[in-house]
Amino acid sequence: MKQFSKGLLGLCLIPLIFVGCATTKQPGRVSPADGKRIYIPQERVQYDRKARSKTVPYVYTHWVSALDNLSRVREYEVYLERHGVGNIIPSFELMRTARDWAKCGRSQYMIPSRELWANQIPTLRVFKYLVAANVLTDFEVTSVYRDLPLNRCAGGANSSRHLFNSAIDFRIGPEYPQAQDYTYIENTKFKLCQFWNQHGQSLNMGLGLYASGQIHIDTQGYRTWGPDLTRNSSMCNY
Repeated sequence: MKQFSKGLLGLCLIPLIFVGCATTKQPGRVSPADGKRIYIPQERVQYDRKARSKTVPYVYTHWVSALDNLSRVREYEVYLERHGVGNIIPSFELMRTARDWAKCGRSQYMIPSRELWANQIPTLRVFKYLVAANVLTDFEVTSVYRDLPLNRCAGGANSSRHLFNSAIDFRIGPEYPQAQDYTYIENTKFKLCQFWNQHGQSLNMGLGLYASGQIHIDTQGYRTWGPDLTRNSSMCNY
């Protein structure tokens, strides 16, 4: 068992982040090639909560050591690092498929096909913004890429963005929240909604908040939905 130490510590936690920038530019300057400037909102809600340490699960270690999984995972990691979105989410979470993987008789972890790798870059970039802005401080990614059989079995939409490796599902706080966790969880959801309302359209960001506590983000369309899968039930609809 090894401790996950890379990732969030490697982010440059500054209130100004650029779409597509290479991090070597001086703050405050944007060339036309850098794209649109994104201002991270400075929220009033403050958190005293520290992110829980993450330990690589044994089942992931066992899976990644099988066949050529390790070399393929490393290849994917290097690809993401090259595009400025590596080490944001630990690989043992980034390779997760769906919470119903066992019931569906599929693998808990999958490496997306190479032709789908680029699809995840804009969504990881949004995730990086959310971490850098302290909107997300304690989270666990639960589902990223799914193949078609697993997506169908897990009840995913026929056009699910998970099929294209362009979506991330996660939860806030612990898997089994206690009474003291709910204020933090609701405040974080509120901050996510604020971010989506301010920047979602320019980022082409989708934000879904499910009754189960799972949260979905992608960059395949500006929209939001809640427990009944429509905009009407989204807490961001204000």
